[in-house]
Amino acid sequence: MPTQQKTEEVALLKEKFERAASLVLADYRGLKASEMVALRAKFTKAGLEFRVVKDTLARIAAEQAGVPDLSQLFTGPIGIAIGYDNPALAFKLSEECRRTYAPNYTPKGGLFEKTLVVEAEVKRYATLPSREELLAKLAMLLESPMRSLAVVLQAKVRELANVLNEVRKQREAKKEESNG
Repeated sequence: MPTQQKTEEVALLKEKFERAASLVLADYRGLKASEMVALRAKFTKAGLEFRVVKDTLARIAAEQAGVPDLSQLFTGPIGIAIGYDNPALAFKLSEECRRTYAPNYTPKGGLFEKTLVVEAEVKRYATLPSREELLAKLAMLLESPMRSLAVVLQAKVRELANVLNEVRKQREAKKEESNG
């Protein structure tokens, strides 16, 4: 029979799984307490959440949240990095922690915008540009043709001004010839 505390933990995890833009599950066993504190601080500083959860409760919460595929990744005690805004950030930080704390911190997979990510793909997702980087690239791509168009139009206006100036000069010259 489930206790009230376990029921509340499942409900909390379910809500987090539903809200999350990304989740990265990692095996953290072997980390020292000081390393775990530093790891959590790193995730918190970046606006992410890092929780250690029981695999059975997390499995139940994943199924209730509508992501039953995720439950296959819960094996033993597991740490979950939860990102709510930038989906790539949780993967980037998890990959960074993997390099820093290897072999004691190992990403096992996760969710990226409700899509299951297996362990082999975690590195690929970690290299994705952030939303801000993508928006900057898009702005540059959009700005480039507009800038080119502005330069071309400015040149055409300059050419038209030169032509009109020459026509004016020719008319003034003809006027002086007819008067003189």
